[in-house]
Amino acid sequence: LAPPDENGKPQDLIGSADTTNLGGVRSEEDSPRDIKGIGILNIRVLKACLFDKTYPPETEPSNIFDLDSSNLRSGDHYVRVSWMGSRDSKRTKTVLQASKPVFDSDNMVFDVPHYGMEYKIEVVDANTDRPVGSSLLSAQGLLQWQRDDLLSSLDRLLLSFFHFRQYSEPRRLRLELRKGVKDGFGLNFYNSAKLTEGSNGANSSTHAGEISGWIDLDLHLQEDRKLFYSLEPRRCPPKEEEEFDIALIQLHIARIGALVEDIQKLASIYMYLVGWENDKLTATALIIFVVFTLKFNMEYLGTIPLGVVVLYMVYLAYLRVTGRFKDRFISKEKDALIESEKKIEKNHSIHRPIGILEVGELRGKHLKTRELGLPGSFYATISYDPVRYANERVKASLAKIDASSTCSHHIGSTISPGITSSPEWTNFQDSAELMRVRYLLPDDQALGRHLAKDIDETSLRVIYPVLQPLTDDGEGIPLVEDADGGQRNDVQLMPWESSYGAIVIQVRFSDVLGSLFDNVLGEVVVPLAKLAGSRRAVGGWFRLLDVGTTDFVPGDSTDETTEATTESSVVKESEGSKELPQIDLPEIYLKAKFSPNFGDSSSDIESSKVICEELVRTASLAQGNGVGVIGSSLSTLNTVRTLGGTLQNQISFVVDMIEKARNAFNFSNPRITVVILLCLSVLWSVLALIPTRIVILFGGLAQFGATYYDKYMSPRKKKREVSPEDKKTDASDAGGNIFENMFLSIPTDEDLRRTYFWEARRVGEREREKYAIAKRQTRVEKLWKARWHGSLQMKEKKADVNDTQLSSARSSWSWKDIFALIEGHRFIWWRSEKHFDTGESPLGQIFFAGHSGLAGLSPLDLRELTKEEIPSVISIFGRGQQGQQKITMLAPSIELKDSLENAVLFASTDAKAD
Repeated sequence: LAPPDENGKPQDLIGSADTTNLGGVRSEEDSPRDIKGIGILNIRVLKACLFDKTYPPETEPSNIFDLDSSNLRSGDHYVRVSWMGSRDSKRTKTVLQASKPVFDSDNMVFDVPHYGMEYKIEVVDANTDRPVGSSLLSAQGLLQWQRDDLLSSLDRLLLSFFHFRQYSEPRRLRLELRKGVKDGFGLNFYNSAKLTEGSNGANSSTHAGEISGWIDLDLHLQEDRKLFYSLEPRRCPPKEEEEFDIALIQLHIARIGALVEDIQKLASIYMYLVGWENDKLTATALIIFVVFTLKFNMEYLGTIPLGVVVLYMVYLAYLRVTGRFKDRFISKEKDALIESEKKIEKNHSIHRPIGILEVGELRGKHLKTRELGLPGSFYATISYDPVRYANERVKASLAKIDASSTCSHHIGSTISPGITSSPEWTNFQDSAELMRVRYLLPDDQALGRHLAKDIDETSLRVIYPVLQPLTDDGEGIPLVEDADGGQRNDVQLMPWESSYGAIVIQVRFSDVLGSLFDNVLGEVVVPLAKLAGSRRAVGGWFRLLDVGTTDFVPGDSTDETTEATTESSVVKESEGSKELPQIDLPEIYLKAKFSPNFGDSSSDIESSKVICEELVRTASLAQGNGVGVIGSSLSTLNTVRTLGGTLQNQISFVVDMIEKARNAFNFSNPRITVVILLCLSVLWSVLALIPTRIVILFGGLAQFGATYYDKYMSPRKKKREVSPEDKKTDASDAGGNIFENMFLSIPTDEDLRRTYFWEARRVGEREREKYAIAKRQTRVEKLWKARWHGSLQMKEKKADVNDTQLSSARSSWSWKDIFALIEGHRFIWWRSEKHFDTGESPLGQIFFAGHSGLAGLSPLDLRELTKEEIPSVISIFGRGQQGQQKITMLAPSIELKDSLENAVLFASTDAKAD
């Protein structure tokens, strides 16, 4: 740590703090009357803690905040604060060689221009100038945290409801630092937490959003009270318009869908009340309705809707006080996971035989770019579309019984050989879905061995498992046995020859503008029913057709080196016919083969369930994350950015207004809701004393009288002429309205979702773990046939330790959690149980072949370990991925250590191990 100065604060040994880029920063000497936005944000950086190994995104922060020093990284670090819409930043001083740097910075003061503002806090490695971790602060999120904190104290409850007392003291927060996020602002910060397509690669062991440390801050966002409690308030500045982004349009559409779902829930509740689904409830409602209609004086009809609203708002106030306000946003993650698990259980409760799809020998001819007709850099993608030949009615029917049929499953893509019009694709890159399927299946199992078979580098052969399709028509198709040996009459197997599926091979050209644009040259579709019916391979040249085609057209080219099948034969015209100008149409050569009903053992039945679960999970993610494409020309890009950006902001404005109007009644901002509740209560009292029609009459007369007075009797008849200087004045300084300002300060559902985002993720993870435990046990026993499995801690070298340091020092290594099992003669381990459940690649494996087995502790090991650790430590050795390897692990109990030792002895002394 940097040595402290005479005041006890650490010195900056590299240089003074950066004070150049301070366009959005206020000096503490500035007058508070100079506020131009919605308030002032004060940030003071206290200290941080940096982990050597990251933790999963859903980890409970309280479980890692007080960890020991075994998992910490040391280095030179400083904290950088940046804000949305600007390249400027503010930073602290640099603290040298510390794993828990104490910054103790000065107070940073920022003007907050609008309620949509965001600030990014980054801990940066001073040597590489790269962030170690970051945290995102939003204006609405900070205000919501302050409101929640005020309402949690009973002594300040009434004051906070009426906003008589402002949040005057800074709040000390300990925030998680996360890594793997994109630019760190807006939707990107939260979208990064989703599992990305490339995160399952063999070399990728870190997921976006993983926790890399924590940071302590003193935060205080003080709203400008003159916006709400002034006779001449300023106009509250609106949030800035967003740039065009497909993800934002999808978000706004999803928000509209959520509003529609809420309306449908209200309709369903009403129909349940009057629909006689519950006879006692509906009969009671009928009696109350009849008696109320006959006895109630309709002159006071206005009290009924207002009374219902007031009572409901009182109930919402109770939820707010008891801390259950955020349950609506947190439970959505839990409900979505439960719904997904129900779909998975419904699908893999049936045994669906597996078919093996093989595609290989891909090459192209006459492939040229659309605009210029020149050779380009082309690559091919292979996918399986389970409903390519189904109509819309059949698709809707299949989606109800087979959740995996709702999307096309990406198998992988080839690597472009370079710029050419006749590419030969010899290298193939598996998709994340196919890689997960491979890692989910053990190599010792028949299907696992088939999928993991080594392929000659000079050829291309893709192997993909396909589940037999389902149907609910019941016409001459045998019934399906469920997992318990019974039979289901609602779902049946469809013959392979009747499948609606197809192999889709698309040829794409590399587009420098990115995958947002449609860069598909064409596609070839091979019906699965044709492959299953012919029972032999299909090979030859085929015509590239438009995207979405269902035609399977052979090409005009021939290949003398390959024996063409009847499916690829073409009827040629006689040579005596008149020659026509030859047009070179784009074609690709391929070979495809399908083998139905692969395997019938109990492990293959379990494999079918595992594959079905992964396909359903992929389909669920595709429905939530699907991104459409737009045209690839620059003119299309400019048109979309202009029109799309305008449409996007208009949709956002409308949805924001609807959500703000609803949240005005649910105490998301107590200041607004209390005013509304008091006004409605007073209005209800008036309507209870005075007939409704009289109140409406006086209300209408008051409106007409006010406009008459304003036009004919008001002394301010002449409008003040606006001078050029006044025109230059910022619109935010113009006269505002306190009611409009209050309305703009209400958070939207999206603001609240982001505020409680990580908490919702943690709740969803706890719910997922409940389902995962039972499925993991079944998979380990029936599919992997593991002799032993469990959670351990492995001795690993720290990332910041170099070769010059002594490897025997305790500070150079730490214990890391792993999940391991013994399958046959292999010891395999993963980073966690979740990595095993979701099909991540294992961290390593040891083969018990030749000289292998248990190893004793060396004198160095005994010197490094504590007396409490030595009885639970176990070391094993064998053939690793790079030769002979030894690993040391710490068991959580003596009993688990003994069971692991027995399993290792059996696996290493078995005669088959040699």
